[in-house]
Amino acid sequence: MAILIDATRSNSDMVLSVADIHSNMRLVPLPGETHCVCTLRLLLTVPRSMPDLSPNEWVMLKTTAILQEMIDEVVVPLEQHCSRESCPCMSAGAHLMFLWKDDDMKEPQRLPAMEYINAFIQFARLSLANTELCPRGGRRCPDSFMPRMLKLHRCIFRIYAHAYIQHTEKFCDAAGFFNLGMRFKHWLFFARDSGLVSDMDLRPMRRLIDVVDLTVAGREAH
Repeated sequence: MAILIDATRSNSDMVLSVADIHSNMRLVPLPGETHCVCTLRLLLTVPRSMPDLSPNEWVMLKTTAILQEMIDEVVVPLEQHCSRESCPCMSAGAHLMFLWKDDDMKEPQRLPAMEYINAFIQFARLSLANTELCPRGGRRCPDSFMPRMLKLHRCIFRIYAHAYIQHTEKFCDAAGFFNLGMRFKHWLFFARDSGLVSDMDLRPMRRLIDVVDLTVAGREAH
């Protein structure tokens, strides 16, 4: 039986009985995959040329950049392989399925994975372009700003989880897997450092993330 996770909620209510969820995941990083960690770390700091940028404006800018990066490097390659037939629902393994719900829907819906992804991209772009939700010029953000950012980053994670768990073979060549790994790390480091994702949200890919953390820790120790 699949575990259904509403897109408006975190994964904190997920039943942790998904032992085979990692069966399709590659857990050993490719040689050289972590050599750009220092560069990724630099991308997480506010540029010196923008000293007056508020923390919320930094979250807006980084979320916009990470979203586009994911679209270009992950979603576009998936479009050739992720069909209604191969992925009739948005999933991360055999027992974890995500439902979609936006502001106009009363109930969450089950969508094919690519329809879920496209619905999210449209929702994310509209959210980030909404100057009432995401004001510029140092204006105060509304109380709804951070909950919306949390939702966007939960969905970004779910797309990476779907790519890793359901479509690993599509990124199996060295360049493809390296690209996927670097984009995921960029998102992961930023989302965790900014408090935009919880450990429970990350549980579907916990084993892979543990390997990433150990590898990064080993490099930074030398």
